Amino acid sequence: MSAPTPQTTLAPASNDSLASPGQPLVILNPVSNHGRAARLRPMVEKALRGGRGELALTTRPGDAEMLAEQAARAGRSVIVVGGDGAIHEAGSGIIRSGAQVALGVVPAGSGNDYAFRVARMPADPEKALRLAMSVPPVRMDAGRINDGYVINALGVGIDANCSATAERLKRFGLTGRALYMTSAIREVIFNYGGCPTLDARFDDQSMRRHEYAVVAMSIGPTYGGGFKINPEADPQDGLFDVCAIDKPSQLRALRLLPAVERGEHVGEPETRMFRARMAVLESEVEIYAQVDGELIRARRFEISSLPGALWLRRNG
Repeated sequence: MSAPTPQTTLAPASNDSLASPGQPLVILNPVSNHGRAARLRPMVEKALRGGRGELALTTRPGDAEMLAEQAARAGRSVIVVGGDGAIHEAGSGIIRSGAQVALGVVPAGSGNDYAFRVARMPADPEKALRLAMSVPPVRMDAGRINDGYVINALGVGIDANCSATAERLKRFGLTGRALYMTSAIREVIFNYGGCPTLDARFDDQSMRRHEYAVVAMSIGPTYGGGFKINPEADPQDGLFDVCAIDKPSQLRALRLLPAVERGEHVGEPETRMFRARMAVLESEVEIYAQVDGELIRARRFEISSLPGALWLRRNG
């Protein structure tokens, strides 16, 4: 796949204003949602006729980040047609570029938490594309984890282990809520001993050698195809919403899963909800963290908020 050819070359904008608009780059991940996103290519090409933009297809992990970073450095806005993973890559590329350009998103993945609950895009891809190309952008928070970025949410514990399980279950055609719930049930039943013991620090709060079922930090209110892990999260307040669930009994964990999906875990005795600008999570052994549904592995995760780091074309 060839890299996009910029129509103009612009210096990165200042931190307080958007770059002058160039021809937008639309990044389509054709394998999103078991290849269903590829069916949107004719619709996208039609919308871009007459020089209204350029289409680039991803072929492997990392393409969306590279393409978005190149486009942003050239002063071009970016639109992602794909799921949370593609949005994670494109948002990371824009932030890494240091440029201030708009990001638009069109839901075409299996979960679409960021597109639906943060960007507030409609499910209809044609309507979403029109909005992603036209509505005024507003500043949205993001975050940093180690040497990477967070666009919507990160977590360790059951939800991170679920992401690893979900990759294996996708071949059975499961998507969205069904995929996440099936993965979570399997984790609780067969791998509950994998819950991490952490030294954790959130701003000025510290916990040593504490066992968690989940520690989830989010910018938006949902992940995993609609699980309301932090239902009151505000993606413009400059803070992570944090949900820390102490490890309960296995039976209690199974009973809590549907409550977490509905956002009804708030107030349960195992659950603590708060906000933080930064966190350090440290384990004696390597553990998984899921970052916008993508997996990383380390013993120590250093996390910080990046207030207003993205200009997002948000529907209302």
